[in-house]
Amino acid sequence: MKRDALTYLKQWKDEKGRRPVILRGARQVGKTWLVRQLAHDFTNFLEINFEEMPKAAQFFTQDLNPIRIVKELSLYFGEPLVPGKSLLFFDEVQVEPKVITSLRYFYEKMPEMHVIAAGSLIEFELDQISFPVGRVEFLYVYPLSFGEFLEAIGKTSLRDVINSYETLSPPVHEQLLNLFRDYTILGGMPAVVDYYITHADIDGCRKIQNSIIETFFADFPKYAKLHQVKYLQTVLSSVPVQLGRKFKYSNVSTLYKSRELKEAVELLEKASLIHRVYHTSANGIPLYAQRDERKFKVVFFDTGLALNLLNIPLKSFFGEYNLSLINEGALAEQAVGQQLAALSPTDRKPALYYWHRESKSSNAEVDYLLELDGNIIPLEVKRGTRGRVRSLGIFMEEKSASLGVILSSSPAGRDGRIVYLPLYAIQTLLGPDARNLVLNNS
Repeated sequence: MKRDALTYLKQWKDEKGRRPVILRGARQVGKTWLVRQLAHDFTNFLEINFEEMPKAAQFFTQDLNPIRIVKELSLYFGEPLVPGKSLLFFDEVQVEPKVITSLRYFYEKMPEMHVIAAGSLIEFELDQISFPVGRVEFLYVYPLSFGEFLEAIGKTSLRDVINSYETLSPPVHEQLLNLFRDYTILGGMPAVVDYYITHADIDGCRKIQNSIIETFFADFPKYAKLHQVKYLQTVLSSVPVQLGRKFKYSNVSTLYKSRELKEAVELLEKASLIHRVYHTSANGIPLYAQRDERKFKVVFFDTGLALNLLNIPLKSFFGEYNLSLINEGALAEQAVGQQLAALSPTDRKPALYYWHRESKSSNAEVDYLLELDGNIIPLEVKRGTRGRVRSLGIFMEEKSASLGVILSSSPAGRDGRIVYLPLYAIQTLLGPDARNLVLNNS
């Protein structure tokens, strides 16, 4: 299947002054697959997995001179490593932090060598080591976006037509809604999507999801203290239940203290299994400067795995579009959050925000906020074709917003300052032509 991140890596391959790349993201989102696909563009390829080959760490104990390291790796593995023609891939580097540190020296002393590093738990090591800014670059990898899903199932033309802003006929619109429903229910984990394409077996997809979740649980002792494991399991299972609402520790468990559950949330976010959507006052940009870290919602990093944890039978939803039937409609908001994360800049963690005014006389909430061409754009996710837009109006009036976006199952359209987009067209908000939404409204 084609991944957008592979296009990024192919461009990186030919850049002058390129830096070693560190791939970041949750386990099984396709980091290793990406590098192996990129390797087809090189004469030679050497992949070293430090979990499977712990002895390889010994090449980094004497010193971190990349010239010596490359020479000895080539001799040991019998693979020619020629700068400019070979790709060197260090996988599961969290096992040996010195490998991560060595990347800066590859940039300084051997810049012609193409080097990529990855690790499912690499986030926990990056906080423990220091390397100068500007010596490496990061590429965040997520589950498949809806656009990538369309390409994977052979519907590339549908992805192209979404980006074109064309008015779609009702049959095409309905087809895209059905495909977005299937994508949301399956999720974007590559192994699940690949199995579905090959076998069209929902029960088989659920078994793969079960295996992936068990892998996450098995990872907990690797980055948490033994007594924290039970908090991680409890919080992870609670996230799908609290989708679309302000996250409250009291709703997770009454048996554990908030401090213990807060630490678990932070660990799960660092492991890229969840994304926090922070409340912001939205009085100006950047939104980050006005966020309230005490108030946040949480979205799971993959909709399919979230439904799995809820133990919702998937087959019953494959013939009906209405996502509002699932988890009281919160799944639609989760799907939007997952898309916004996957379509964020590839070199940084996603920054997701919402706005909420708590007032007895006038309570209002906007699901997501975007910064677009110097403007704050509120996004409201409607549960079906009809829904509340009152909160969007309150926000736009209070913040003098020039544009608001409503995401639903309705066709695309515009009514003054309000833009209506189908849920499947989220990619247009973050694509290269997104600023036209603002410019065309001025």
